[in-house]
Amino acid sequence: MSSITTLIIEDDPRIGSILGELIATTPDFELLGRADTLAGAESLLADEEPQLLLVDVSLPDGSGLEWVASLRARSIESQVIMVTAASDVESIQRALNLGVQDYIIKPLRLSRIQQSLAEVAALHRRLAETRHLDQGDLDRLLGKGRSRDGRDTPKGIDLITLRQVHDLLAGEREVTFSTDTVALRLELSRTTARRYLEYLESEDKLEVELNYGQRGRPERRYRWRREL
Repeated sequence: MSSITTLIIEDDPRIGSILGELIATTPDFELLGRADTLAGAESLLADEEPQLLLVDVSLPDGSGLEWVASLRARSIESQVIMVTAASDVESIQRALNLGVQDYIIKPLRLSRIQQSLAEVAALHRRLAETRHLDQGDLDRLLGKGRSRDGRDTPKGIDLITLRQVHDLLAGEREVTFSTDTVALRLELSRTTARRYLEYLESEDKLEVELNYGQRGRPERRYRWRREL
């Protein structure tokens, strides 16, 4: 398989540098260049159409989402991974409607970026090997059915409730939450709130502090993990 040519559109120099180094050092990928504006991205596109674009939503001269929409209107079919701080439902829905490969919310976790790149590489490799895919192959390439019973999350973890807990802590990153506070805010039982907090902790999403009171066991308090 030939290298997957990649263009990064990111106006934060530090994040752009990290992404550029990651692409340049990941097997099966080739970094074509980096742009910190949409105008700069257009200039790079004039030389070569990349197979993969890593695009921020908020850029100095416009919206990365609207730019991706303009690419689709021009029949430029590069795969797109949005890498952005925009976590509002409207932006995410817009990206999904545009058929982006992935949507990664800042602050970045390199392991999450690497997972996305691995999925892109697996798809390119499989498509290069065959002209036809059965449903099982396609499901695996698209990230379906990752667990034995077809669930995306462990037994006892409901995706809707998980999203509520996720959004609460991710939306108030500087706040530390007790299990009781999460239960009260989301109208959950204390047992349910603890189960979802422990799951997010196991996924390395949360930092945990122990609050030692005057008596009894220390209280666990959770905060969204600080990243890049």
